[in-house]
Amino acid sequence: MPTTTQFCTMQMGINPLTGGCDLVIAPSGNGRGRIAIDRTPASSLLIAIGTDRRADPDDVTPDMLTAPAGTTAGVFSRRGWVGDILLPSGQRLGSRVWLYERGKRDETTRAGVAEALSEAVAAIENYHGIEIDVTAQWSTRRRDQLNGTVSALGVTVSTQVQIL
Repeated sequence: MPTTTQFCTMQMGINPLTGGCDLVIAPSGNGRGRIAIDRTPASSLLIAIGTDRRADPDDVTPDMLTAPAGTTAGVFSRRGWVGDILLPSGQRLGSRVWLYERGKRDETTRAGVAEALSEAVAAIENYHGIEIDVTAQWSTRRRDQLNGTVSALGVTVSTQVQIL
């Protein structure tokens, strides 16, 4: 049985007022606080699926799907995190789920989102020696929405992809 590495990261959470993801501050008294520590995979999974991974050179970005023939992609159209240059050779942070924002409601789009989520959490899975379950399902409430979910050690994190 493979050994697992413990989680110990700065805790991330969803701000109920803005809907954005941010650091969690634990109150320590006198109006002060400290950054909370997360010993679950939740924060790592939030970062992995909630940030945009740089598109590969052969990926078609959403803005190019409707561009006139002969148009070239803009400098920033491949998105991604500038800090990727500091990571070990070839490793990238985030997910390429954003590439499916203008996808069609078909099996190719659903499978692509599931693959992008698996790719995003693979480094966490390998480093910590855990199994992460990934699913991508069409929303039953909204026709233009695909729900992606990753689960590990009793923690579930979800993302939504708006399609055409």
